[in-house]
Amino acid sequence: MTRFQRFLYNAVLLTVTNLGMRGIGVLFNRFLTVRIGTQGLGQFSLMMSVYGFAVTAASAGIHLAVTRVVSESCGCENNSAVRRAVSTGFQCSLGFGLFSSAILLLFAPLIGNHWLGFAESVPALRLLALTLPFLSMSTTIGGYFVGVRQAYKSAVIGVLCQGVRIGCVVVLLRSWGVHSTIWPCYALVIGTLASEAICFLLSLLLFLPDYRRRCAVCSAAVKAETRDIPRYVLHIALPILLTACIRSGLITLEHLLIPMGLEKSGEAADAAMAAYGSVHGIVLPILLFPAALLSSFSGLLIPEVSEFRAQGRRETVRRTASRVLRITLCFAVFVSGSMICYSDLLGELFGDGASGSRYLRTLAALIPIMYLDTMVDAFLKSLDAQLDSMRYNLMDAAFSVVMAYLLLPHLGIVGYILLLYTSELFNLALSLGKLISLIDLRIPLMNWVGKPILSVIGAMGMTLLFFRMTGIAYRFSMTTLTVHLLICLVFYGGFLYLLGAVRYRDIVTVRRLFFPVTKLSLAKTAKPWYNKENDKYKGYKHHDKGNQAPSRRTPRHL
Repeated sequence: MTRFQRFLYNAVLLTVTNLGMRGIGVLFNRFLTVRIGTQGLGQFSLMMSVYGFAVTAASAGIHLAVTRVVSESCGCENNSAVRRAVSTGFQCSLGFGLFSSAILLLFAPLIGNHWLGFAESVPALRLLALTLPFLSMSTTIGGYFVGVRQAYKSAVIGVLCQGVRIGCVVVLLRSWGVHSTIWPCYALVIGTLASEAICFLLSLLLFLPDYRRRCAVCSAAVKAETRDIPRYVLHIALPILLTACIRSGLITLEHLLIPMGLEKSGEAADAAMAAYGSVHGIVLPILLFPAALLSSFSGLLIPEVSEFRAQGRRETVRRTASRVLRITLCFAVFVSGSMICYSDLLGELFGDGASGSRYLRTLAALIPIMYLDTMVDAFLKSLDAQLDSMRYNLMDAAFSVVMAYLLLPHLGIVGYILLLYTSELFNLALSLGKLISLIDLRIPLMNWVGKPILSVIGAMGMTLLFFRMTGIAYRFSMTTLTVHLLICLVFYGGFLYLLGAVRYRDIVTVRRLFFPVTKLSLAKTAKPWYNKENDKYKGYKHHDKGNQAPSRRTPRHL
């Protein structure tokens, strides 16, 4: 299996598993909404926002640092550096995890009684604190898997642990019953504790054999000087950890201000908590569900682009970024249009009825902004601009806190929606501007944004007209939604091709992704593609302009 085939295999596997996990998560949130209501879901979301800050303090920066150093060391075939990077990652993650766990255990009464406003959350926070060392060390192993191009192992572990978590919660809820809104929170916390412990054990079992094999090769080979590897790991991890902790603290403060601001605007306490739970527990997971297709590729792009950067292949980085961002926008515009058109059906299937449908319609236009920002952040991290990315995220979090404090008491839920839009636009503007300055990226707005919008409008109209003229109807809502989206996708692709947003060479590139061109196939086909005198293939090129030739031939479509 070639390197590119291995990349594609990992990407497809991660995409399928992420889609499955997010789909199960959306259905699980629907189950919780039925069992405990949006108010209980809001209380759990508030508690998890505090837990999210502790998770950030325990593991932020470790995954990226280990991934970057391991991928760059593998590109240079320096196994000694791989070993030092993983060892440093384990030491840092264990220390950060234990420290964060101790802090959360110590301050759980203060957080539960005074910040969250319900004392029943104190035991739940203490149980969550026990998961932090396991989660932090699992982060190091996950970074190693991505760095050595074995991300499928993390995918398998994630699926199993998600099953363990959901299974524990369902069993506990059926055994205990729902006596109050806090009982399901305890069940969720216990399920999280069990899943993180099992996740760490499974990660360790898959990690040790491969790591020992690399250590054996390292001891037999000529060892390079690796004294600076721990310093390099800390150079990447510590600034991210510091800025991520500040940003996570600001996000936690923002989440605490949202229900308070909604109450000050005139909403009842229960209604404010229900609105918060509806948006954060139901609507945002639905909006981010299709992003599983992008998150898999964004995580795998970091080691690939990092290696291109280390080899000085600037043109390859620019070409990769241009194609990835264009595909991201085409996909995000289609998802956004689908959410707007079928919001009522989605609210009926996965939400809480009319309110969920209304929020879906209102927030669907955020999808292109959020999806594009995800891919831009991945490129910034791979280009050693993670400090700029974290600084922008920090500025965005501070901006969101100020907006929440000023807008929510006066505008209520309208101010909350305005807050989401302004914060996402602010973050994207900063990140995209930095990426453009780094790689001299050009963004043709008509091709990347205008034509996809026209295409999705035409595709939605043609789909609705097709079903109205044929009179086809289905018994189940899920079947109706699936068939409508598949037919709409076909029309969308046709409109993109007619408008010139997708060209024939893009179709050829996609075909070569799944069926790579081999030397044998090139030799058997048309003569202009093959030169027998110097054994060169015009389908491959050896280097970018102005740079030294890499050690391997690079396919043109990369």
